[in-house]
Amino acid sequence: MNKLSKYIVICAITAAVMFLAWYFSNILTCILISAVLALVGNPIMDFLTRARVGKFTLPNPVAALVTLVLIGALLSGLILFIIPLVGKIVSEMSTINLEEINSKLAVPLADINLRMHEFFPTMDKDFTIEDMIMEKIRAIFSFSLFTDAFNSVTSFIINTFVSIFTIIFVTFFFLKDNSTFTNMVLIFVPDKYEGNTRRAISSINSLLIRYFTGISIEAIFITLLNTLGLHFICGISFQMSVVLAFLSGVLNVIPYIGPLTAGAFGTVMGIISLYGLGLDVNFTVTTIKLIATFTVTHLIDVFIFQPFVYSNSVKAHPLEIFLVILIAGNVAGIIGMLVAIPAYTVLRVIAKEFFSNFKVVQKLTDRM
Repeated sequence: MNKLSKYIVICAITAAVMFLAWYFSNILTCILISAVLALVGNPIMDFLTRARVGKFTLPNPVAALVTLVLIGALLSGLILFIIPLVGKIVSEMSTINLEEINSKLAVPLADINLRMHEFFPTMDKDFTIEDMIMEKIRAIFSFSLFTDAFNSVTSFIINTFVSIFTIIFVTFFFLKDNSTFTNMVLIFVPDKYEGNTRRAISSINSLLIRYFTGISIEAIFITLLNTLGLHFICGISFQMSVVLAFLSGVLNVIPYIGPLTAGAFGTVMGIISLYGLGLDVNFTVTTIKLIATFTVTHLIDVFIFQPFVYSNSVKAHPLEIFLVILIAGNVAGIIGMLVAIPAYTVLRVIAKEFFSNFKVVQKLTDRM
């Protein structure tokens, strides 16, 4: 077979694999989620299988079941912890007099509105910042929005019941026998590349375990720091502080955009909650406190948490990570930024195993 024919066959196989991945994307997504859960549960699985009580050790199936139950309990605990807090906040916010808040916001924002109209004379004379903010808040707390959200969530739960069951079922077998996923991949790999593939999967597992463990710890610390800052420094109620801090911890998984979104939303909701309680607060001072809280937490994250999580866990230079996230964001938006680092880690490991003779690959993988 000449080179042209070889390249045509490779392109055809690649196109076929990509088409099948797209066509069976739902099944593939469930398998990938199961693989991630198995990675998160592997440390627990290892601990349970190595623990001894006399001569007795837990069999792999029992250890896998216990690990799966612990992961499920953790996720369920988070949901059960957050839902009552969110429900209470929604109940409190529904009693807030939005018109009264609008009038309170108009006083500190009056000078800013005046300056805006001076700088932009073509702007609508009736436009004010407080009206824009209140319009967005009314949309957030509108009954129709909650109805639509409820219908969407209900439909989502019904449509994904089979997927959830599939994820649980597949995760159990991934935990029970950690070679299951490897064997699934090796089905599509020629015999002469099996050794490279096994080493690549082993390296990927090790790096991704450190990465997911790192971002989980990072999210917990960010939640704790923001909860303390919002409650004790900004004077926001503990329930609201926990919800806003938890949201910031979750959104922080999305690099760069996540912290900015969480900070902006948290600042607005913090001001609204204080005004809603009827407190006589200084708008400027409160805004500065809220922005400072999210900013300081983000700086701690950038200079302390992220270098450990991104650089040490996936063994890549921070500038390299930044460029990868930027490119992924331009290509696939927020979803691209969310999966950029794990996907880049996988690609680097594969490149090191199969294309190590190229200089660019050697430079990109010299930390691994």
